[in-house]
Amino acid sequence: MGNAMQMVTELAIGIWNEFIYILPYLAVGVLLEAIIRTMKWHVKIRHALTRFGGFSILLATLLGVISPLCACATLPLVISLLLAGLPLAPAMALLVTSPLMSPAGYTLLNWELGPAWANVVVICAVLFGLFAGYVTLFMRRFGFTEDLLFKKILPAGDFHDPAYPVEELRCDCGKQLSHKVNRCTHNKFLVFLARFWEGMFKIGKFVLLGVVIEVLTVQFLPTAWVSGILEGNGVLPIIAITFASIPLHLPQVAAAAMLYGFVSPEFGQGITLSRGAGIALLVGGPVTALPVMALFIAMFKKRVLALYLAICISGTLMLAFGYRALPFF
Repeated sequence: MGNAMQMVTELAIGIWNEFIYILPYLAVGVLLEAIIRTMKWHVKIRHALTRFGGFSILLATLLGVISPLCACATLPLVISLLLAGLPLAPAMALLVTSPLMSPAGYTLLNWELGPAWANVVVICAVLFGLFAGYVTLFMRRFGFTEDLLFKKILPAGDFHDPAYPVEELRCDCGKQLSHKVNRCTHNKFLVFLARFWEGMFKIGKFVLLGVVIEVLTVQFLPTAWVSGILEGNGVLPIIAITFASIPLHLPQVAAAAMLYGFVSPEFGQGITLSRGAGIALLVGGPVTALPVMALFIAMFKKRVLALYLAICISGTLMLAFGYRALPFF
């Protein structure tokens, strides 16, 4: 009993120390996201998406990079944009890119893995978005058009309406603290503080999840085996991580926090993260979040889900192998 309590205490201390060490950099990233959300810059760009034709793929990709939304929040947004007339190609670019990068994600990556990794993931997010958009645009000739996407006709209406009939798409943002503050005060500074609090809670829980996974992995799994996969430069580690991450709900901030525990010489193993394996986890994990897959299955036809998974898997493998093969960086 004493040994068990000692182990639990050591685990709790390890988790707490790592989370506190990351916390200031989490706060900086959330601060940037709170500014973007308060000023509604991403909303203004989003409204322009339906008016830019082929250029909208690039615009959707750039919006995804700066958007503070995760994959689970992006998919209902994408469906609403599709119903508003946005073509599938830029919608797919936005859906793929948004989970890969955000202001908070960049700040945490920069601190946890270094500026080189943070900048590479930004480049990967842009390339992935363009790849997803133009592959989807090419697939239009094979029947992937906006009128053949959904399993059933979705009723017109505002997803923000509490009475919207499709529960899976109904937005509950009106219950958020920032919206309540806005309705009561219309004070932008107070709204900003509320959005900052929401962001700290939303993103912080995923950072904490990554730290917990890393600490438990180091404690209970053979560290040489895990480190071997993350450090491995062969083909197998990339393929294994890419396909193993498909069923996991592993947002990028959680993946980065998990890797930090292995890369950091102060808290972790001090390993040298392989370029291919690192991209496979930081890119492949976030784009195939399990809640997104569930909503895909409920709303879209099977062939649309198949296209999305094919884009996610092939894009992850190409980026991982491509970065691994580069003679520089």
